[in-house]
Amino acid sequence: MSEALPSTIRHPETFLKAAPAGYDGVFDWSWTKGCFGDTNISPMDVDGIIERNGNFLVFETKNVGVQIPQGQLYTLQAMHRLGRFTIMIIHGKQTPERSVCWYPYPCEKRQELTGADEARAFVARWYKWANAGGAA
Repeated sequence: MSEALPSTIRHPETFLKAAPAGYDGVFDWSWTKGCFGDTNISPMDVDGIIERNGNFLVFETKNVGVQIPQGQLYTLQAMHRLGRFTIMIIHGKQTPERSVCWYPYPCEKRQELTGADEARAFVARWYKWANAGGAA
């Protein structure tokens, strides 16, 4: 990739090492500056999302030891509170080393997973639940 990256990509070296799935270029969000009042708000991404029968599984991936930016964390928490979003935060960019999953229930229910096999089993259980119609 030889294109210039916009300033909205906060870690360009990491971004260039592992382009997102289906990568077709970078969208420069800088045109939204000033649209959100007197804030530093700018669009963010999620790394993956699946919908099944109105239930959503959201994947956010970070390198091991990298924290989720506060604004992104607020957004993921707000999605979770809606009761239709399961959030899966995966640490490890090549394969899941550790994951934290938030179930879509009104109460806060979390599960910590280790390794790709546990992550895969969690996703399979989520799909079975969502395919059956899900329910909070």
